[in-house]
Amino acid sequence: RAREIDLLRFQVEEISRAGLSDADEDARLEQQIDLLQDAASHRDALAAAIGALTDDEGAIDRLTASVAALGRGDAMRQHVDRIRELQSLVSDAADDMRRVLETVEEDPTRLAALVERRQTLFDLRRKYGESVAAVIAYGSEASARLQELESWEMRAAELDKRRAEALRAVASQAAIVRKAREEAAPKLAKAVEKHLANLALAGARVRVAVGADLERDLAGDEVSFLLAANPGSDPAPLTKVASGGELARTMLALRLVLTQAPGTLVFDEVDAGIGGDAAVSVADALAELGERHQVLVVTHLPQVAARATRHVTVEKVVRKGVTYASARTLRDDERADEIARMLSGSMAVESAVEHARNMLKGRAKSRATRR
Repeated sequence: RAREIDLLRFQVEEISRAGLSDADEDARLEQQIDLLQDAASHRDALAAAIGALTDDEGAIDRLTASVAALGRGDAMRQHVDRIRELQSLVSDAADDMRRVLETVEEDPTRLAALVERRQTLFDLRRKYGESVAAVIAYGSEASARLQELESWEMRAAELDKRRAEALRAVASQAAIVRKAREEAAPKLAKAVEKHLANLALAGARVRVAVGADLERDLAGDEVSFLLAANPGSDPAPLTKVASGGELARTMLALRLVLTQAPGTLVFDEVDAGIGGDAAVSVADALAELGERHQVLVVTHLPQVAARATRHVTVEKVVRKGVTYASARTLRDDERADEIARMLSGSMAVESAVEHARNMLKGRAKSRATRR
């Protein structure tokens, strides 16, 4: 585009410098040059022609004599009128030749200027068209195209300027966001660690890393959660070092800290590898989270199941040699039996059922206390 602009600028300037306005200028130049190149002979020829028309016994006198000879009668009026027209034409021709004769002088300077001008027109026709009219038309088209391209260049420059300003504004705001995230990261990590201590992960360390690539991630949008589940180990990306249970409990702890979360949360294996008081702590945490969200938990621990407001049992059923998974929501009177089965095995004994009823009552009391 820059190369085209440079070429058009040169062409428009060259044509404009020639000052073309008359499409027939080249023809007039040839006539004037022809007159000046042989001025003496042209002057003699013009003088002789004028004399032949206007001298005594010249063409005009002879035409006048012809009119007189024809007389004034109506019979010859047609011929008289035609001869008088000829007189007028001959007189005009003589006047025109007198005016030309007055300008025909030997003038080497003017002749050189006309020849130079003719060469200029020749060069322009060779480059831009077969005639002066074509050169003028090409100049107009080139000028319009140049204006279009220069306007585009100006527009592009303006857009580049605005883009640079926008990028600076984005960088400024991104720096503010990054700073806020970097300040919040250790606070979030400490809060998650506090909940992990109650979820059978005492001594676990959490680090929240805000995007390290400053050039590509100005605002620190890429946030990584690193976990050291055991004392003495270095924090590493959560998805690479945490077991299923550790991952689920870490996400549970994170959800307990964060006030915003999806409407429905699903936890699988959140209670893997734990029991006793740790299981109760996990159950309490899930129940607390359930006050704000719908929480779906896959569990094998009666402590966790007893804290839920609804209980769905999932079973495998074989029908005609095909295994199906069956899910059924338990009625309130069925829940104690199911939790008792989880406590003591497939056959729930009365003591286990009573224990299950007490666990369900404890859930109701705990829920009332939280409210």
